Amino acid sequence: MRQHHRHATARLQGLRAQVRDYFALQGQRRKLFPRALLVGLLAGGSAVAFRWALEGGDLLRNRLILWAHQAPTWGWLLPMLVGALGAGLAVGLVHRVAPEAAGSGIPHVKAVLYWFRSMRWQAIPLVKFVGGVVGIGSRLALGREGPTVQIGSAMGAAVAHWLRVSPRERQTLIAAGAGAGLAAAFNAPLAGLTFVLEELQRHFAPAVFGAAFVAAVTADVLTRSLTSQLPVFHVASAPTPPLVALPMFLGLGLLAGVLGVAFNRSLLQTLELFARVRGWPASLSGVFVGAAVGLLGWFVPNALVLRFRNENPPDLPFPRLFTGGQL
Repeated sequence: MRQHHRHATARLQGLRAQVRDYFALQGQRRKLFPRALLVGLLAGGSAVAFRWALEGGDLLRNRLILWAHQAPTWGWLLPMLVGALGAGLAVGLVHRVAPEAAGSGIPHVKAVLYWFRSMRWQAIPLVKFVGGVVGIGSRLALGREGPTVQIGSAMGAAVAHWLRVSPRERQTLIAAGAGAGLAAAFNAPLAGLTFVLEELQRHFAPAVFGAAFVAAVTADVLTRSLTSQLPVFHVASAPTPPLVALPMFLGLGLLAGVLGVAFNRSLLQTLELFARVRGWPASLSGVFVGAAVGLLGWFVPNALVLRFRNENPPDLPFPRLFTGGQL
């Protein structure tokens, strides 16, 4: 009889523990989702500001190249100087203040989520924003998606620090911020959610799913309300090709694969070459690369000019020699 009573008491205590855990989990979710919404607002706002700054830098650079072509004897020095200063400043800022902000930043975010690295949310957004604007504004071959992801993850870490959440919830907010950054960069909230679940966290826990979804949708709504409702990439529908054209697509795929391998190997060898160079400041490498890009912009302006989506081209056209009469 006593043994039966002990079993009943143990079962009752286990049931009470399950009930407590259930309500505790519900309480955590009620707190987590508003925090994820705040992360989405901060990540979306940062993404919009970053996009506006890049578009302003692109416009200034385009007009600078246009103006430089009016002085063909010495104008080629101006894009070289701007490219060298922009790239050198970007590399020097990253190297001195936040080395973890180098590259796209996504590998660093993954290392943070796997507890291999720390997230210095005070330094990374500023370095990534300023370095990205001057680097991409100099028309280096960089995209805004990676920086936006890392800035969004830093916003998640900032919210976690301000609200003093648990370490597990902090990781969730960092991942949600990264997904919100991707959603804001591409105007694609489901892509941001998928990015968190498949690339960053790699598990479908309800808390992670909900926080990432709330942050991504919030960032996307804010971005669309401040910029436009149109997607970043426009994929036009093409007519169905005839069967006789299939061998041409096979050849095109083979050629693209060969060129892709050659490009990647060249890029890796270039990185190794710069890594072997010692004895000079890291920003000096950026100066050389930026100057080379600026010189390219003088001879092939269309290689650096960006036609803004939903915007008219500048009212000063390039010479027909370079652009065929259009910008």
